[in-house]
Amino acid sequence: MSQSAIRYNQRTRYIQDAQLGAVIQCVFQIVDHNATKFPDEIEWLLHAIEEWWSDFEELPPGLKDIELDKWLTKGSRKEIFENLLEDALKQCDESLKDEIFKWMEILRD
Repeated sequence: MSQSAIRYNQRTRYIQDAQLGAVIQCVFQIVDHNATKFPDEIEWLLHAIEEWWSDFEELPPGLKDIELDKWLTKGSRKEIFENLLEDALKQCDESLKDEIFKWMEILRD
């Protein structure tokens, strides 16, 4: 089964391609649900999710990498993303928890 990378700050974790799309959808649902709380601060994240989803649909297996350095350019963005991932972890299907946790692990200093 193919895996793609999640990269941040010269660290890499791998996620099964079969689970990646479900994780992106879960994160989008959390972002969409929280959009009214801080709309100006997460517009960048909506663009990131759009790019991740496009790559997920268009790239071949094993090349659907998520490059977080491109998007987490400020500490405030990283903090917002970490908080949203925590919400996603609480609300996602049990089968996705390990995969979302990989995203959270890579952000830890």
